[in-house]
Amino acid sequence: MLTRCPACDAVSPDPFFSLPGLPVHGTAVLPDPQEARAVPVGDQVLVLCERCGLVFNRSFEERLLDYTGHHEESQHHSPRFAAYAEEITKDWLTRFDLTGRDLVEIGCGAGDFAAALLAAGAGRVTGIDPHFTPGRVPAELAGRLRAVPEVFAAPMIETGTAAVVCRHTLEHIPALATFGTEVVAGMRHGGAPLLLAEVPDLGRILDEGAFWDLQYEHCSYFTPATFGGFLSGLGFDDPAVRTTYSDQYIVAEARLGTRPAEPRVLPDEQLGALRAACHNFADRVGQQVGRWRAWLAERAAAGDPVVVWGGGAKGLTFLNVVVGRAGG
Repeated sequence: MLTRCPACDAVSPDPFFSLPGLPVHGTAVLPDPQEARAVPVGDQVLVLCERCGLVFNRSFEERLLDYTGHHEESQHHSPRFAAYAEEITKDWLTRFDLTGRDLVEIGCGAGDFAAALLAAGAGRVTGIDPHFTPGRVPAELAGRLRAVPEVFAAPMIETGTAAVVCRHTLEHIPALATFGTEVVAGMRHGGAPLLLAEVPDLGRILDEGAFWDLQYEHCSYFTPATFGGFLSGLGFDDPAVRTTYSDQYIVAEARLGTRPAEPRVLPDEQLGALRAACHNFADRVGQQVGRWRAWLAERAAAGDPVVVWGGGAKGLTFLNVVVGRAGG
């Protein structure tokens, strides 16, 4: 159990929400129902840090995760998501003069976004991810897309790197401060001045009561204010932070400064609003789950078939909370 905030090391207070018995993987592709039912489960016990505002899973256990099998995390089969990836890559390359430049993507997954960066005009991309092997690099991108199938370390950012991209990775990192410090050290090592980062937006999850967006693999959750504060605390100068993709994601564009890293304290007014939103979320989810369970019971009594659209991570959490073994 985490007793201190992984971002600023403050003592963690009592949790405000929990989902016990949640499957630990939302992207695992399994051959049959028996193996699916045997997936390990873990508890998501959410705590709000009263210093920096990070929300994190106090009960996260990294040892439960196993990525050696078949996992499919890509969203690029979705035309809408592919269009978003094309839009943001073109925007970044244009505004930050990255056309023809060398980039590094930390936590590149299957390499789809790295390929989108190349399609937008990047010169060369190094994708760093333990599960991104050279065999996953499309033949037409050989020579421009390099796979580094390892856990990130600072020396992997080579001299001449124009920017570091880190999308949907930080929410998976239990030792946030340590990882962030390593990223900064790598950027200084390679002379990379710019970080382009993206994470899910906790603010939207809280506002909408979107409990289906909570994943065991996500051990850290940010709002725009806390994400900007986290990056500032690592030594980035005034990160530009905004929400994108119908406010589902937070994008930060941050230039590395020269001052030493120092954890940021969320202002009292913002912390108070976030604290209220967290506790309102817990109340709202309880009501939502009750309504869904009653509705499903009515459908079952009437003999109506029910189909849940979306068999990915969101659908997995929804079903496990509403009709499965998780809930609370």
